[in-house]
Amino acid sequence: MMGWLADPAFASLLVRGFATTFLLAATVVVASNLLALALAIYLQQPAARLRRLVLAYSFFARAVPALALLFGLYYGLPAVGIYLEPIPSAVAGLVFASTAYNLEFLRSGFESIAPGQREAARALGLRPAIVYAKVLVPQAYASAAPALFSNAIQIVKGSALASLVAVDELSAASTTIVAETYEAIPVLAFVAALYMVIAGGVLALQYLYERRLR
Repeated sequence: MMGWLADPAFASLLVRGFATTFLLAATVVVASNLLALALAIYLQQPAARLRRLVLAYSFFARAVPALALLFGLYYGLPAVGIYLEPIPSAVAGLVFASTAYNLEFLRSGFESIAPGQREAARALGLRPAIVYAKVLVPQAYASAAPALFSNAIQIVKGSALASLVAVDELSAASTTIVAETYEAIPVLAFVAALYMVIAGGVLALQYLYERRLR
């Protein structure tokens, strides 16, 4: 039933696919969180002149399917003379989409903080950078943590879209193996288990983070 696992070619395909999926998802999670944090902090500034532009980006990135973004980058940009390799296309498209969701989660986290805490920090003479680093950002992340970690899992699963722009990740590996063995259910079940391993790692990190907050 699972004899295909003993085939070195298929095993190698799965190992490479797992590594690609893990690295792709990790890159997108880290990059989207950092960009979302920068944008969320910017929106907290009273003189944020580009507020409408940032909010328009947030709406657009959440409204347009991620697959359309990936196709636009990989298949559309060559029409204007810009060529991206499969992995950069996948990373850029997924980061573009995921940053918008993380931005909204963090924006909500910042807005949940009582205004008195900002005023108290300023009254103590703390510099704005210190106020954000020591007071506001930790509280915003604590409030947004469940949504951020859930989105990280969505990113892990959404990385399967990268197979449609020629990235050899887990879904692409499973398609190749199924096409050669015709054992769809065992192959897909095994690949699903590998996705669950990565998602389980994200949940473990969430548990450790929330435990630290207690």
